[in-house]
Amino acid sequence: MKVLFYSREFVKLHDSFLKWMKSHEADTADEETLKEKIVDAEVLVTRPGVSVSAELLRSAPKLRLQQQWGAGLEGVDLEACQALGIAVCNTPSRGTGNAEGVAEVALLHMLLLGRKYALAQENARTGRMFSPRGVSLWRKTACVVGLGNLGRTISERLAALGMTVRGVNRSPVDAARAGVGEFFLLPRLMEAVSGCRFVVAALAYSEETRGIFGETFFRAMDKGSFFVNVARGGLVDEAALLRVLDDKHLAGAGLDVLADEPPLPGSPLLRHPAVTLTPHIGGNTDESVKGIFDFIQANVDRLSRGEEPLSRLA
Repeated sequence: MKVLFYSREFVKLHDSFLKWMKSHEADTADEETLKEKIVDAEVLVTRPGVSVSAELLRSAPKLRLQQQWGAGLEGVDLEACQALGIAVCNTPSRGTGNAEGVAEVALLHMLLLGRKYALAQENARTGRMFSPRGVSLWRKTACVVGLGNLGRTISERLAALGMTVRGVNRSPVDAARAGVGEFFLLPRLMEAVSGCRFVVAALAYSEETRGIFGETFFRAMDKGSFFVNVARGGLVDEAALLRVLDDKHLAGAGLDVLADEPPLPGSPLLRHPAVTLTPHIGGNTDESVKGIFDFIQANVDRLSRGEEPLSRLA
């Protein structure tokens, strides 16, 4: 089958895709070459957030599957795909290395914030030893908001560090299976975060959840607590976050995602002393690239055999 990987990042991996793809013909495209190459594609692989117009989909008569490189469906025109008979699948985050990598970045931000890493570096450079005194994760209470594959992966790791873990989700889940000691439905979010030193956002982004982490939410968090977002930037009212950081209600925020990516050059979050930032690298690891590719290749194999692809959403 002819498999087209569409995004600027995929073009950089062109030679790797040619080497990894077995029994199928792989190619890559960017914005300039997509219109030409999509005509012959049978499978289109896209990254979350990369959009393909209905017009382009209509120009691809051989296209049978739009496969997301990741769990999110941002950028997918589900209505157009359904009308054209194009299947849509995502890649499960858990077990492919994606959720595992994002969970590690959540832990990274929690450790950087709790141990005041920027100040610790400065003290090391100036010879001031044994300072600052940090906040241990051990024996603290954390709340993980969103208990899908990512949230559960995070919760398991926090519990292993000796933390008490609460979980919040839009629909009921089994607390033990989700790796949390106490469970709350989303309408009880403000109650759930009270008494927590760390709150980690792992919630799926939608119109319902856009801006859910705003002024009221941050004020419901304990004074001196930490907020970490490894889900989607659009979940956060960044102006409200800045206000609670500036007035010291929150001790810090760790962000792997932002509302604007890349961020606007003048964004105060980029240089705020209470913020740790990473450039949306949570799922970008050696293991996740291999794991996601292996899943996609297996799905293409299934499609070529006339079998139903896995993780089909439309």
